[in-house]
Amino acid sequence: MDPAAYVEMDAIEARHWWFRGKRRLLAPLIERMLQANPQAAASESPLVLEIGCGTAGNLDHFADLHPGATFIGLDFDREAVRFSSEKSAGRFCVLQGDGTALPFPTDSIDGALALDIIEHFDDDAAIALELARVLKPGSDLVLSVPAWPSLWSPHDEFLHHKRRYTPAALRKLIEGAGFEIQETRGFNFLLLPPIWLIRRLKKTSADARHEEATGTDFFNLPRPIEAALAGLFVIEAALVRLFPIRSGVSIMMRAKKKPQ
Repeated sequence: MDPAAYVEMDAIEARHWWFRGKRRLLAPLIERMLQANPQAAASESPLVLEIGCGTAGNLDHFADLHPGATFIGLDFDREAVRFSSEKSAGRFCVLQGDGTALPFPTDSIDGALALDIIEHFDDDAAIALELARVLKPGSDLVLSVPAWPSLWSPHDEFLHHKRRYTPAALRKLIEGAGFEIQETRGFNFLLLPPIWLIRRLKKTSADARHEEATGTDFFNLPRPIEAALAGLFVIEAALVRLFPIRSGVSIMMRAKKKPQ
Protein backbone atom coordinates (compact mmCIF):
# COMPACT_ATOMS: atom_id res chain seq x y z
CA MET A 1 0.00 0.00 0.00
CA ASP A 2 1.17 3.53 -0.73
CA PRO A 3 2.66 5.10 2.45
CA ALA A 4 0.34 8.09 2.03
CA ALA A 5 -2.60 5.73 2.39
CA TYR A 6 -1.52 4.86 5.92
CA VAL A 7 -1.50 8.54 6.85
CA GLU A 8 -5.06 8.82 5.50
CA MET A 9 -6.18 5.65 7.31
CA ASP A 10 -4.64 6.88 10.54
CA ALA A 11 -6.43 10.22 10.26
CA ILE A 12 -9.79 8.53 9.67
CA GLU A 13 -9.24 6.14 12.56
CA ALA A 14 -8.44 9.02 14.89
CA ARG A 15 -11.47 11.18 14.13
CA HIS A 16 -14.20 9.03 12.56
CA TRP A 17 -17.27 8.59 14.75
CA TRP A 18 -17.34 4.78 14.34
CA PHE A 19 -13.74 4.25 15.49
CA ARG A 20 -14.13 6.67 18.38
CA GLY A 21 -17.35 4.99 19.44
CA LYS A 22 -15.80 1.53 19.23
CA ARG A 23 -12.93 2.52 21.49
CA ARG A 24 -15.39 4.03 23.98
CA LEU A 25 -17.34 0.77 24.18
CA LEU A 26 -14.21 -1.39 24.27
CA ALA A 27 -12.62 0.55 27.12
CA PRO A 28 -14.49 -1.13 30.00
CA LEU A 29 -13.92 -4.60 28.51
CA ILE A 30 -10.17 -3.98 28.34
CA GLU A 31 -10.23 -2.54 31.86
CA ARG A 32 -11.89 -5.72 33.12
CA MET A 33 -9.49 -7.84 31.06
CA LEU A 34 -6.58 -6.32 32.99
CA GLN A 35 -8.34 -6.57 36.37
CA ALA A 36 -9.85 -10.05 36.00
CA ASN A 37 -6.60 -11.99 35.66
CA PRO A 38 -4.77 -12.20 39.01
CA GLN A 39 -1.47 -12.77 37.19
CA ALA A 40 -1.95 -9.68 35.01
CA ALA A 41 -3.15 -7.58 37.94
CA ALA A 42 -0.13 -8.60 40.03
CA SER A 43 2.34 -8.07 37.18
CA GLU A 44 4.35 -4.86 37.16
CA SER A 45 3.68 -4.59 33.43
CA PRO A 46 1.13 -7.06 32.03
CA LEU A 47 1.76 -7.94 28.41
CA VAL A 48 -1.14 -7.21 26.04
CA LEU A 49 -1.06 -8.31 22.41
CA GLU A 50 -3.21 -6.89 19.60
CA ILE A 51 -3.27 -8.90 16.38
CA GLY A 52 -4.04 -7.11 13.11
CA CYS A 53 -3.18 -3.73 14.61
CA GLY A 54 -3.14 -1.85 11.27
CA THR A 55 -2.23 1.79 11.80
CA ALA A 56 -2.17 1.27 15.59
CA GLY A 57 -5.15 3.45 16.44
CA ASN A 58 -6.21 1.09 19.23
CA LEU A 59 -2.67 0.68 20.56
CA ASP A 60 -2.17 4.44 20.54
CA HIS A 61 -5.39 4.97 22.51
CA PHE A 62 -5.21 2.14 25.04
CA ALA A 63 -1.47 2.48 25.72
CA ASP A 64 -2.23 6.01 26.93
CA LEU A 65 -5.14 4.75 29.06
CA HIS A 66 -3.07 1.96 30.62
CA PRO A 67 0.54 3.18 30.89
CA GLY A 68 1.33 0.36 33.34
CA ALA A 69 0.73 -2.31 30.69
CA THR A 70 3.08 -3.29 27.88
CA PHE A 71 1.23 -3.26 24.55
CA ILE A 72 2.52 -5.16 21.52
CA GLY A 73 0.92 -5.01 18.10
CA LEU A 74 1.26 -7.54 15.31
CA ASP A 75 0.39 -7.07 11.65
CA PHE A 76 1.15 -9.02 8.48
CA ASP A 77 1.77 -5.88 6.41
CA ARG A 78 5.37 -4.61 6.54
CA GLU A 79 4.37 -0.99 5.78
CA ALA A 80 1.71 -1.00 8.49
CA VAL A 81 4.34 -2.16 10.98
CA ARG A 82 6.76 0.55 9.88
CA PHE A 83 4.13 3.27 10.08
CA SER A 84 2.86 2.14 13.49
CA SER A 85 6.37 1.82 14.90
CA GLU A 86 7.21 5.37 13.85
CA LYS A 87 4.18 6.79 15.68
CA SER A 88 4.60 4.70 18.84
CA ALA A 89 7.06 7.07 20.56
CA GLY A 90 8.11 4.17 22.77
CA ARG A 91 4.63 3.64 24.22
CA PHE A 92 4.12 0.33 22.40
CA CYS A 93 5.93 -1.83 19.88
CA VAL A 94 4.75 -3.47 16.67
CA LEU A 95 5.99 -6.67 15.04
CA GLN A 96 5.41 -8.19 11.63
CA GLY A 97 3.87 -11.63 11.78
CA ASP A 98 1.09 -14.05 10.90
CA GLY A 99 -1.95 -14.34 13.14
CA THR A 100 -2.12 -18.07 12.48
CA ALA A 101 1.47 -18.57 13.71
CA LEU A 102 2.04 -16.04 16.48
CA PRO A 103 5.74 -15.47 17.29
CA PHE A 104 5.24 -15.88 21.04
CA PRO A 105 5.79 -18.79 23.43
CA THR A 106 2.85 -20.77 24.77
CA ASP A 107 1.26 -19.28 27.92
CA SER A 108 3.24 -16.02 27.66
CA ILE A 109 0.63 -13.26 27.12
CA ASP A 110 -1.48 -11.62 29.87
CA GLY A 111 -4.23 -10.30 27.58
CA ALA A 112 -5.08 -10.24 23.88
CA LEU A 113 -7.08 -8.02 21.54
CA ALA A 114 -8.57 -9.16 18.22
CA LEU A 115 -10.55 -6.13 17.10
CA ASP A 116 -12.32 -6.52 13.76
CA ILE A 117 -9.66 -8.87 12.43
CA ILE A 118 -10.69 -12.55 12.61
CA GLU A 119 -13.34 -12.02 9.93
CA HIS A 120 -10.49 -11.38 7.47
CA PHE A 121 -9.12 -14.92 7.75
CA ASP A 122 -10.29 -17.97 5.84
CA ASP A 123 -9.59 -20.10 8.92
CA ASP A 124 -10.88 -18.12 11.88
CA ALA A 125 -10.68 -21.23 14.08
CA ALA A 126 -6.88 -21.27 13.58
CA ILE A 127 -6.70 -17.67 14.82
CA ALA A 128 -8.78 -18.44 17.91
CA LEU A 129 -6.67 -21.52 18.73
CA GLU A 130 -3.43 -19.55 18.31
CA LEU A 131 -4.68 -16.81 20.62
CA ALA A 132 -5.61 -19.45 23.18
CA ARG A 133 -2.15 -20.99 22.87
CA VAL A 134 -0.19 -17.82 23.64
CA LEU A 135 -2.45 -16.56 26.42
CA LYS A 136 -1.69 -17.56 29.98
CA PRO A 137 -4.36 -19.75 31.62
CA GLY A 138 -7.02 -17.50 33.13
CA SER A 139 -6.14 -14.59 30.83
CA ASP A 140 -8.71 -12.73 28.75
CA LEU A 141 -9.27 -12.18 25.06
CA VAL A 142 -11.26 -9.10 23.99
CA LEU A 143 -12.56 -9.22 20.44
CA SER A 144 -15.00 -7.52 18.09
CA VAL A 145 -16.48 -8.76 14.81
CA PRO A 146 -19.06 -7.59 12.26
CA ALA A 147 -22.48 -9.08 13.01
CA TRP A 148 -25.32 -10.64 11.06
CA PRO A 149 -24.84 -12.17 7.57
CA SER A 150 -27.96 -10.26 6.46
CA LEU A 151 -25.92 -7.04 6.76
CA TRP A 152 -23.38 -8.24 4.18
CA SER A 153 -22.68 -5.41 1.76
CA PRO A 154 -20.01 -3.91 -0.54
CA HIS A 155 -18.51 -2.48 2.66
CA ASP A 156 -17.55 -6.04 3.68
CA GLU A 157 -16.22 -6.90 0.23
CA PHE A 158 -14.16 -3.70 0.05
CA LEU A 159 -12.57 -4.55 3.43
CA HIS A 160 -11.95 -8.18 2.37
CA HIS A 161 -14.19 -9.72 5.01
CA LYS A 162 -14.79 -13.45 4.72
CA ARG A 163 -17.94 -13.49 6.85
CA ARG A 164 -20.19 -11.72 9.33
CA TYR A 165 -21.10 -13.53 12.57
CA THR A 166 -24.23 -14.39 14.47
CA PRO A 167 -23.82 -14.34 18.27
CA ALA A 168 -24.27 -18.13 18.32
CA ALA A 169 -21.60 -18.72 15.65
CA LEU A 170 -19.11 -16.49 17.46
CA ARG A 171 -19.78 -18.23 20.77
CA LYS A 172 -19.24 -21.64 19.16
CA LEU A 173 -15.96 -20.49 17.60
CA ILE A 174 -14.54 -19.00 20.80
CA GLU A 175 -15.69 -21.77 23.14
CA GLY A 176 -14.34 -24.34 20.68
CA ALA A 177 -10.88 -22.77 21.04
CA GLY A 178 -10.89 -23.31 24.81
CA PHE A 179 -12.33 -20.05 26.13
CA GLU A 180 -15.13 -19.35 28.58
CA ILE A 181 -17.35 -16.43 27.56
CA GLN A 182 -17.39 -13.72 30.22
CA GLU A 183 -19.55 -11.10 28.51
CA THR A 184 -21.06 -10.37 25.12
CA ARG A 185 -22.55 -7.10 23.96
CA GLY A 186 -23.91 -5.57 20.82
CA PHE A 187 -22.10 -2.55 19.42
CA ASN A 188 -23.66 0.14 17.22
CA PHE A 189 -27.10 -1.20 18.14
CA LEU A 190 -28.88 2.14 18.00
CA LEU A 191 -28.06 2.42 14.30
CA LEU A 192 -28.77 -1.22 13.44
CA PRO A 193 -32.24 -0.61 11.89
CA PRO A 194 -31.25 2.33 9.63
CA ILE A 195 -27.98 0.65 8.59
CA TRP A 196 -29.83 -2.53 7.66
CA LEU A 197 -32.37 -0.51 5.66
CA ILE A 198 -29.76 1.63 3.88
CA ARG A 199 -27.73 -1.40 2.85
CA ARG A 200 -30.80 -3.17 1.50
CA LEU A 201 -31.85 -0.04 -0.46
CA LYS A 202 -28.36 0.39 -1.92
CA LYS A 203 -28.32 -3.21 -3.07
CA THR A 204 -31.84 -2.95 -4.53
CA SER A 205 -30.93 0.25 -6.38
CA ALA A 206 -27.73 -1.27 -7.76
CA ASP A 207 -29.60 -4.38 -8.88
CA ALA A 208 -32.23 -2.26 -10.64
CA ARG A 209 -29.48 -0.48 -12.59
CA HIS A 210 -27.72 -3.80 -13.26
CA GLU A 211 -24.67 -2.40 -11.52
CA GLU A 212 -22.54 -3.60 -8.65
CA ALA A 213 -22.59 -1.50 -5.48
CA THR A 214 -19.07 -0.61 -4.37
CA GLY A 215 -17.19 1.21 -1.65
CA THR A 216 -16.98 1.34 2.10
CA ASP A 217 -19.19 2.94 4.74
CA PHE A 218 -16.23 4.91 6.12
CA PHE A 219 -16.39 8.43 4.73
CA ASN A 220 -16.18 11.93 6.11
CA LEU A 221 -19.36 13.70 7.17
CA PRO A 222 -20.07 17.31 8.16
CA ARG A 223 -18.87 17.98 11.70
CA PRO A 224 -22.35 18.40 13.24
CA ILE A 225 -23.37 14.99 11.91
CA GLU A 226 -20.08 13.44 13.07
CA ALA A 227 -20.69 14.90 16.52
CA ALA A 228 -24.28 13.62 16.63
CA LEU A 229 -23.23 10.10 15.62
CA ALA A 230 -20.39 10.12 18.15
CA GLY A 231 -22.94 11.19 20.77
CA LEU A 232 -24.99 8.07 20.08
CA PHE A 233 -22.13 6.00 21.45
CA VAL A 234 -22.17 7.98 24.67
CA ILE A 235 -25.78 6.83 24.98
CA GLU A 236 -24.82 3.27 24.02
CA ALA A 237 -22.10 3.21 26.67
CA ALA A 238 -24.70 4.16 29.30
CA LEU A 239 -27.30 1.67 28.05
CA VAL A 240 -24.97 -1.35 28.06
CA ARG A 241 -24.27 -0.70 31.74
CA LEU A 242 -27.99 -1.02 32.45
CA PHE A 243 -29.27 -3.63 30.00
CA PRO A 244 -27.91 -6.91 28.56
CA ILE A 245 -27.84 -5.77 24.93
CA ARG A 246 -26.64 -8.62 22.72
CA SER A 247 -27.37 -7.38 19.19
CA GLY A 248 -25.86 -4.67 17.04
CA VAL A 249 -24.05 -4.02 13.77
CA SER A 250 -21.02 -5.55 15.53
CA ILE A 251 -20.45 -7.91 18.45
CA MET A 252 -17.96 -7.34 21.26
CA MET A 253 -16.89 -10.15 23.56
CA ARG A 254 -14.60 -10.83 26.50
CA ALA A 255 -13.58 -14.46 26.96
CA LYS A 256 -11.25 -16.18 29.42
CA LYS A 257 -8.80 -18.95 28.56
CA LYS A 258 -9.80 -21.93 30.68
CA PRO A 259 -7.38 -22.59 33.53
CA GLN A 260 -5.33 -25.72 33.04
